[in-house]
Amino acid sequence: MLRNGGHDLVRNNKYAAAGVRQIVANMIGDGIAPQFTHAEPAVARLAQDAWNRWAEGRVSDRGDFYEHQKVGARGMIIGGETLTVWRANGNEPNALIDGLEGDYLDLSRTAVLTGGHRVRQGVQYDGERNLSAYWLFEEHPGDVMLGSNALSSPIDAQHVDHVFERLRFGQTRGVSWLSSVAMTLRDIGDIEDAVRMQQKVQACLGLVISPPEGNSGSPLSVPRDGGDEPAERGIETLSPGLIYRAKPGETINTINPTQSGGAVEFIRQQLAAVSANMAPYHVMTGDVSQANYSSLRAAMLGHWALLDDWQQNVIIPHQVGPAVLRRMRTLSLQTGDRRVLDCKVAYALPVRRFVDPIKDLMGELIEIRAGLKLLSRSLAERGINGDDHMREIKKMNDLIDELGLALDSDPRRVTDAGVLQAAAGYIAPKSADTVAK
Repeated sequence: MLRNGGHDLVRNNKYAAAGVRQIVANMIGDGIAPQFTHAEPAVARLAQDAWNRWAEGRVSDRGDFYEHQKVGARGMIIGGETLTVWRANGNEPNALIDGLEGDYLDLSRTAVLTGGHRVRQGVQYDGERNLSAYWLFEEHPGDVMLGSNALSSPIDAQHVDHVFERLRFGQTRGVSWLSSVAMTLRDIGDIEDAVRMQQKVQACLGLVISPPEGNSGSPLSVPRDGGDEPAERGIETLSPGLIYRAKPGETINTINPTQSGGAVEFIRQQLAAVSANMAPYHVMTGDVSQANYSSLRAAMLGHWALLDDWQQNVIIPHQVGPAVLRRMRTLSLQTGDRRVLDCKVAYALPVRRFVDPIKDLMGELIEIRAGLKLLSRSLAERGINGDDHMREIKKMNDLIDELGLALDSDPRRVTDAGVLQAAAGYIAPKSADTVAK
């Protein structure tokens, strides 16, 4: 019920749709990419190249592995969980993946089996309480072609990655992230509809005019059935500028609905409460009218802490990490080189946009210069492979030196104030001949 409610909410509520899209964009971005290191650079390069070829190629029925990350994260947020089922491609094991929503996992499968085995909500455990199988439907149980005839069957757990945010020990299934805000978002939608109708009614200034005694009609009235009596108008709705001519003897009234306030502030307050559980208020609603530099930065710092939690404790250990391990095992079988299994893996995360780039970059620079943060870590946080990046810098610096250039962006030659770095040995040439040399 929570999963179905989450999907309905994202389809029909603009705030839920925007919040989910913002979370996915910040949590996954262009993908969480592994970066391999090894004592022997050739081994790390072998592992990195093999991963890049696989992950950036067609790994599912439609896209690459980074698209799978995006769709999987979105499904986890809305429905509470997603599953990745691995299958072989010819003679190559763990080459293709199928992404499944939580609906494919048979919730009705709960039983105690022989030998201490048990199934809990479609997840099977062995006698030592280790994951052993997942009871999955072959097709989506909501498919109208299947009706109620869908039957589930066990798939060995070694071929399945189950991604959800675990909130309690012993938790077997995931819960929609929208469950705690679903009722509030629906109420906000209802209130907005009521306010929208109220504003329409408030714009409907109208008049009801009664003619004097003895004058039963208006020269503009249209007689009914060719007679002298004007046609009656049955007014059941209001429209701006309405003028209704009443019958003789009736009074004149002005329809002027009164203005009422407070609804906008109430909606804003409720959305602020919702944003505390999802994305920052200003990115979920697009409303920055109440924001300033400090409030925006404070909101983003809190959101970044949540992103760290989701990336490091959910996506990487349950989706990306298992994929890396499977692909390295396959590479070891293909090449006969088991050293690839010993590669250390770091992860390049999506770039986090700064609220104030100048101040934030200065803080980053101070941390690196003081030894509080590694340059490689700073690069990884921007989704950049440190080794490749440094090689590209070396290549570019060699070209600059070869051409005898002194660029303002080159910290080896010029300070941030535009002064040549004499202490580093780079002195301005005395003549054009020196430049030529």
